[in-house]
Amino acid sequence: MGASTILALALPGTVLPNALGGGGAKASARAESSHADARARPFYVALGGIAPASGAARSCQPASEPSDYVNPLAGAHVRPERIDQGVDYAGSGTLGALGAATVTFVGTQATGWPGAFIEFRLHDGPDAGCYVYYAEGVNPAAGLRVGENVAPGQPIASIIPGWSTGIELGWGAGTSTTTYAAKIHQWSTASDEDNIPTAAGKSFSAVIASLGGPPGLVEGGDPGEGP
Repeated sequence: MGASTILALALPGTVLPNALGGGGAKASARAESSHADARARPFYVALGGIAPASGAARSCQPASEPSDYVNPLAGAHVRPERIDQGVDYAGSGTLGALGAATVTFVGTQATGWPGAFIEFRLHDGPDAGCYVYYAEGVNPAAGLRVGENVAPGQPIASIIPGWSTGIELGWGAGTSTTTYAAKIHQWSTASDEDNIPTAAGKSFSAVIASLGGPPGLVEGGDPGEGP
């Protein structure tokens, strides 16, 4: 089953509100911006024929087809760890952009995460309009800035070897440092403590696997949100 089907089953076809809590604190002065430009819209999902709100540049329908995308872990040596809000890994090397995209967030301090938070919005392919984040033990590429357009596979971050929490990759929400899973309430403190995988995390894991990278591990109980 493709991740598009997984997410269609797991997520209601509703338009998300402008902002929901959770996921992170305000970015510090070292974060270039809370978000890309004034045209940046909340993260909409159009499923089941429901269209995004008027003015939204693109809708987002997460899928697992590899068209237009490259394995973001191709320049790294990693060990897969748990699936939670996204997919956790430990290792070293560089992280490339999943596809052609615009950088929407770059923060290295006070991100609400144990480390940095980088986010970009995909231009093309089956996930056009979706946000992707790389977080925790990562260093942004030198000069990476909000509003910059990046090409598929372009190095945008390096993994910090030995970082206590490793790194996490997943679907972003387009709102500060909030993840998609947190924004639609798939994630909670209890989920973290019990290693519960989210449907959004499993969807991103399927994308990585479809591109030849290692999928994440389901370590805790499964609430039945799809394989």
